[in-house]
Amino acid sequence: MRVGVSLLFSIAVVGCGYTFGSGLERLGVRTVSLDVVGNDTFRQRLEAELGQALARELPISTDVVLADRATADARLHVVLTDANERTLVTGGRSDPVREGSFGAAVWMRLIARDGRVVLERRVTDRTEFRSPIGEDLTSARAELVKELARKIALALADGF
Repeated sequence: MRVGVSLLFSIAVVGCGYTFGSGLERLGVRTVSLDVVGNDTFRQRLEAELGQALARELPISTDVVLADRATADARLHVVLTDANERTLVTGGRSDPVREGSFGAAVWMRLIARDGRVVLERRVTDRTEFRSPIGEDLTSARAELVKELARKIALALADGF
């Protein structure tokens, strides 16, 4: 019975087109160097926070190995293209922004050692904060950076 269930599960996985790994290995990309994250916005230091988050997230969420630029199969180039804060609910003098949002967009490009672009896309995210429950722009910014890094890592998966 167990053999039959295992066989059925294996057939279902293969039949639905699900694959394990990022799919980059078949394109010759096993190691990736992370360029310094660029910043085309007026938000200072957001690029440094995103670069640190990417360095933590890529080894966890992908099967690529981080390497230095001289030996890597490809390099990941990321540029912040948009970052904005919005007030959703205004408050009083002591608490001018009761609820707000913070959003950002990045342009990511994975470039092979030979110069060809393996992957290129725009990634966006948005997070909200509510001051009555202890959230603020700082906590929203930290959450946004973490989620952007996760989405960039997921974008390295084939077909995302």
